[in-house]
Amino acid sequence: MSAPLEQRGSWRDIFSREYLPKLATMALALWLHASNSMLTATTMPSAVEEIGGLDFISWTFALYLAGSISAAASISLLVARMGLSQTMIRAAMVFTGGSIVVALAPNMALLLLGRVLQGLGGGGLIALVYVCQDRFFPNHLVPRTVAFLSSVWMMASFSGPVIGGAFATLGEWRLAYWAFAAQGLLLVPAIYFLLGSRGTEVSVAAARIPVVRLLMLGASILLVSISAAYYHPLGSPLLVLLGGFALVLFVYRDVSATTARMLPSEMTDLSHAIGNGILATFLLCISIMSFVVYGPLILIELYGLNPLQAGFVILLESLAWGSASILFSGTRAAMEPRLIKAGGLSVLLGLVAMAIVFPRVSLYPLLLAVILLNGGMGMMWGFIIKRIIGAAPRDEKDRTASLLPITQQTGFALGAALTGLIVNGLGINQDPDPTQLKSIAFWMFAGFVPLAIMGNFMAWRFVACQARGD
Repeated sequence: MSAPLEQRGSWRDIFSREYLPKLATMALALWLHASNSMLTATTMPSAVEEIGGLDFISWTFALYLAGSISAAASISLLVARMGLSQTMIRAAMVFTGGSIVVALAPNMALLLLGRVLQGLGGGGLIALVYVCQDRFFPNHLVPRTVAFLSSVWMMASFSGPVIGGAFATLGEWRLAYWAFAAQGLLLVPAIYFLLGSRGTEVSVAAARIPVVRLLMLGASILLVSISAAYYHPLGSPLLVLLGGFALVLFVYRDVSATTARMLPSEMTDLSHAIGNGILATFLLCISIMSFVVYGPLILIELYGLNPLQAGFVILLESLAWGSASILFSGTRAAMEPRLIKAGGLSVLLGLVAMAIVFPRVSLYPLLLAVILLNGGMGMMWGFIIKRIIGAAPRDEKDRTASLLPITQQTGFALGAALTGLIVNGLGINQDPDPTQLKSIAFWMFAGFVPLAIMGNFMAWRFVACQARGD
């Protein structure tokens, strides 16, 4: 390992004069990506009234996600070519340009182009946040850093739709994107003056950007997203399979490449800590997506909540994740393997609890199950990131750091698509009856229990590999 795992960091350490400017810059970069990923949820209904394109609303999220993940995958190569600060400045400019295109878009085609650019810029920024975290913060401060950034993500995931909804309510949906364009421009001088990268560059040979592999990755995300947006009993499962095949092909082509490799070579090695840790993260991220996708519908239709109340219940997911990250961030290094195991087990038990409680129309037990499910991810998240990056050789650290948001976002995308397959496979319609909703409320969680079991198994293997020093 490149840094000792035995040291403990404090909040005073990361808020010191040395680290606070960097942390603030990273927080703004993360905010721009996280808040914009769901901004279209509340702005697009107003947008399509003005410019049309109702059938393409789902593409505004799918294209953002595809651009985001593709950009994150190529970040290590771009950093090797241009340096950390220049890469981050250019990502901020691409994001800003995309926001301006959306704000000016006279039709849906240009709006979608703007969303692709926003995704490329935002995905690059979030991957660079992870690279900055490794470059600027010693390994023992990573759990505290992750806890702080998780709280920013928590606020952004709630604020994005609220900000969009506020502008849309005023009849000025375009101003939401102008506001984020201004924030993107603000990030540029922050990177230049506050972040800096002198003395942090890693000597890695620059290489060309592997366009074919990136197209494979982007295609896999689009195929999976389309399968959920346009359900067909035969076509949607086929699209998920094709998307999964494209993703696997991308991974294996990349790790076997002799040049322009974007992923760490240990990613597919299940005898190494990185391979086990990444697979555990991927499986658990897939497992926790169902509530945010169809939870609001069931809360409104079955529980009788209004949309605002349902939104606050969904917000509890982010609150539980962020709060657990903060609560456990100061844990002694010797306890970290136990928290990784306990966090994975909490996710599994949370899924089982959700499957039991959600169909029973019991709100308070449901809230406890939500906390158990997402608090488990928060409990382990900072430590699994710390130890995955710590297990990487020095020349693989940028690849490993940028891989983490790719893993998270790809897992979320696949989890959302699989949830759509489960729910639509059960025959949901525009006016579902309570019996049907109760069946859906059970299977949308029970269906992911096998994946959570596999994720726990890989998490235990990850801890065992770390103990052996693999």
